[in-house]
Amino acid sequence: MKISIVRGAFLNPFELQNYSPLKDKYDITAISSKHPISSAIDLPLVKLWSPTDLPNFPFKYPILNRIFVDAQKLGNLEKIIKGSDIVHVAETYFGYTYQAIMAKRRGLVRRVISTVWEIIPFNNEGIKGRKKYKKLAYENVDRFIAVTEKAKEVLIKEGVKPEKISVVNMGIDLKKFHPHPFKKQTKDINILCVARLVPEKGITDLLEVFLLLKEKNPNIKLTFIGSGPLKKELIGYKNIFVKSLPYQKINKEYQRADIFCLPSRETKTWGEQYGMCLLEAMACGLPIVTTNSGAIPEVVGDVALISPHSNIKELRTNLEKLIYNEDLRHSLSIAARQRAEEKYDRQKIAEQIEEIYKSLAR
Repeated sequence: MKISIVRGAFLNPFELQNYSPLKDKYDITAISSKHPISSAIDLPLVKLWSPTDLPNFPFKYPILNRIFVDAQKLGNLEKIIKGSDIVHVAETYFGYTYQAIMAKRRGLVRRVISTVWEIIPFNNEGIKGRKKYKKLAYENVDRFIAVTEKAKEVLIKEGVKPEKISVVNMGIDLKKFHPHPFKKQTKDINILCVARLVPEKGITDLLEVFLLLKEKNPNIKLTFIGSGPLKKELIGYKNIFVKSLPYQKINKEYQRADIFCLPSRETKTWGEQYGMCLLEAMACGLPIVTTNSGAIPEVVGDVALISPHSNIKELRTNLEKLIYNEDLRHSLSIAARQRAEEKYDRQKIAEQIEEIYKSLAR
């Protein structure tokens, strides 16, 4: 079976690790733009030119999306995917999803599958041509893989037949992400946040809360791992550290931490679609403080302390509960690892994806 996994500029090792267990069984090729999020994946990779590869300039994506309907198009994609039994794309409005559908209609490929993360009904329809792209996807994609029940609900509201949708969570490598077996006990409490350093991730909310907490407790520390426009606002504070690390090394930071915090916000057009960092934190046995943004409650279940998004007071309360209650940290740690083993093992996820591939290839 020839399988082409197309992710354009959004190709990353966080998602693609779920397909690696299948690489010895099938002819799998991943396809990205020339400059994806990260090409450090364990699969054969072909890089194609995309409008997203153009150097950054003011209003880059608003301009490109209006020119191309969606900037996520790939040069010569049809040539690379020709003969594929399955072309596995993402979302309903991406440019390469449209390209894959057109290739199927011309008989160049057999089946098209789309993984969908979107949790806001009728989102991303403001640009001319997007509704057409989405309608074509509803009619021509053979199977949708929704990563959450919330994403499935959105597809149904937008007109996709429920029988065309399978809910398959994304998972992680539980052998890589696991609790540190010999963690030293100290007075310090290390809080970790792994996220893009942008307003919607609640970065400034966490900063504000931490500065208040540190006034009472000089033993707490906060580490941000990520990059983004808010980085400059986080530098210069005592006990606050900002790092950028490759995915291959990030598990060590989870193992050093005592508490994980993802204080994502929510807007009319954005909510946390999943939060792979939450899976990584659970797998490493970290007690978690987070918010009710988007699909977060579905992802973490009852193993995290959840506050309303953008609520500074409740965020502080939940962090204080963990900072000053070692027994609660311990119980949530055990529950978090157990949930990761039950729901987010990439080996089990790969098996679910494989069954979908096999069902469509018959």
